[in-house]
Amino acid sequence: MKIDRHRARLALLLPALTGIGLLAGGLMLLPKEREILPAVRRAQPVPFSAARSSMPAPASPVLPPAHPSITAQIATADAATLATLTTRLIAEGQPVSTLQVAYDLVDAKRPAVALDYLAARPDGATAATWRLRIDLLHRTGRVANAAALVARAVEQRGALPAADIVAAAYAIDRPDLVIVAAANHVIPPPDTALALDLARRADKAGRRDLIALLDTATTANWRAADPWLAIRVAARSKDTAAGLRAAGYLPVEQRQAAREAILTEAGDRAGLRTELLADAAAPGAPLEQIAERLVAAGYRGDATAVLRRAAAGLAPTAPAAQRLLYLMGPRPGSDDLAWLKQQSLQGSAIQQRGWLACYAERDQPGAALVFLSRHPLADETDVMLMRLSLARTASNDAAGRTVLTALLDGRALSPDQVRTVSAAAPARIDPAQAAAITKRRVAAGIAAPRDQLDLAWVAWNAGDAKAAGQWLDAHLATAPTDLPALRLMADVQARINGVRGARPWLERALAQTPADSRTRAEVLEKLGRRAEAVKLVETLRSETPQDRSLAALHARLLITQGKPGLARTVLAQ
Repeated sequence: MKIDRHRARLALLLPALTGIGLLAGGLMLLPKEREILPAVRRAQPVPFSAARSSMPAPASPVLPPAHPSITAQIATADAATLATLTTRLIAEGQPVSTLQVAYDLVDAKRPAVALDYLAARPDGATAATWRLRIDLLHRTGRVANAAALVARAVEQRGALPAADIVAAAYAIDRPDLVIVAAANHVIPPPDTALALDLARRADKAGRRDLIALLDTATTANWRAADPWLAIRVAARSKDTAAGLRAAGYLPVEQRQAAREAILTEAGDRAGLRTELLADAAAPGAPLEQIAERLVAAGYRGDATAVLRRAAAGLAPTAPAAQRLLYLMGPRPGSDDLAWLKQQSLQGSAIQQRGWLACYAERDQPGAALVFLSRHPLADETDVMLMRLSLARTASNDAAGRTVLTALLDGRALSPDQVRTVSAAAPARIDPAQAAAITKRRVAAGIAAPRDQLDLAWVAWNAGDAKAAGQWLDAHLATAPTDLPALRLMADVQARINGVRGARPWLERALAQTPADSRTRAEVLEKLGRRAEAVKLVETLRSETPQDRSLAALHARLLITQGKPGLARTVLAQ
């Protein structure tokens, strides 16, 4: 029984012990941390701009593990000791890797010792350790030394992988060395992504020379990838042609504005003018906008020509036409005047009259009068009013009277048209025409305060006392104290109804005359109050003895009193 129990225990323990042994052996075979970290570091993506992702990555070397005796001293030994130990071990035939030892020193956070260790080893300055040496110099703050090392590498082609050179140059923030390397054919020509990143960095640094060198090192079209960068580079180089070429890579809707901005920045006014005019010549071009840009560039005449195309066939009230008329100014050139004449012969009658008015305001009055007189719409009322105004401005009274005769020959006129006729009538006008104009104002309800009195005088002078009385009645209804109207009414009534009919009007007129005035004396005479009239005239003569008109009035009054001798004495004085 005892033997059986012992065998049972062995049956249980042996499998367990075997499993533990296998597990321990497996753990011993797993790579240690110092072996994993270098592999992880080499497996990481290059920590630089994604633009370099197309460069071939260097092949990671398969490194033998470090010797246990070296590993034991990594954390404490100096570089010289480790280098001596490595040399001895290699001499003994041990598989010791200088690069692995250096990585172990980095993992132990001893980059300075790793750098000195590589310098002490005869194989520490090979191509295999170059990338690590750049990293160690950078870590230890010896950036200038790292830059010098990269600068030597880019002078001529060697064994270094191109990807290592690019990565190292970016690591020390010297992308200019990548451009130099490409120019020296040390690395392949940069592709578009890398070239674009290099151009951006060179532009940010203000290094136009590097961009020029980059263009010699690669045919990659980085300008198409970033046209605005290309435009900025061209502007800094004052290369207008290059800037215009770069604008061709922009979206279609942005190209024209960019080209104009490039030419404006370059101060190329002639080029800008050519560009704008070419843009205006394209079908469907926004002519009004182009005209404004021409005005801003100082080409007012070209802007006017462009707007003439935009306004052709439109009414004068259209925005394009209004802007065109403003740019033409009050006295446009012959081309603009010819265009206005042409527009006045096209379209509807309303549209033609509108353009005729615009033309008439801008040409010389005499020339405009001739053109309007020959226009197909010359006999329309609105056009005749334009002709009348032009005739007055040109001091052509004969033409004005001719137009006025046609206007007043039974033609219906609105109140506004009557006002225009009154204002534009010739300076020297026939009395009959003047009376006709006045009657039109009265009939239109726009009479001036003395229009009816003027018509009364016209009728009186024509011998029509009855008509004169009618006009005076209408006038005195609104101006009952008008002295001249009252005196004329007295004369009218004297002719129609005799002295008795005139007396009430004379009494009203007398009430309106100043106390010491010649008019009062005249009214007193007509009322038969001659003594008062003589006394008033004597008083007035004492104040103004040299007034011969008062002397004549005094003599006449004396004669009516039957004193001719005294009248002669007055006249002889």
